Amino acid sequence: MPADKEDDGLDKVVPLPSDYVPPQPPVSRPGVMHGAATIAMAVFAIVGFLAMFAFITVGWPGRSGRYVIAVVFLAGVGFLASAAIAIFAAARDTYPARSNPPERGGDPHN
Repeated sequence: MPADKEDDGLDKVVPLPSDYVPPQPPVSRPGVMHGAATIAMAVFAIVGFLAMFAFITVGWPGRSGRYVIAVVFLAGVGFLASAAIAIFAAARDTYPARSNPPERGGDPHN
């Protein structure tokens, strides 16, 4: 900053009235994809919990315990995939959709 500046920019500050409340954007409901992904997360969590509980409490003969572990693993993968879908769907729903999408092959900046 130059040394000859005296006012430090204080004259550019505009005070707001004391009762000023900034406008809130309209609240929108979550989309269908977000809701479906949330329900899928709950289902995968319940299936994974029940499979882990069954693996711990029941003596599984032969190789059948491996199938229960596979169910636990697939439930974990499904839970994480559903969580990612829910997050990206919520992020997509945060911004308003375009009212006029660009035509195919046309200039999108018009």
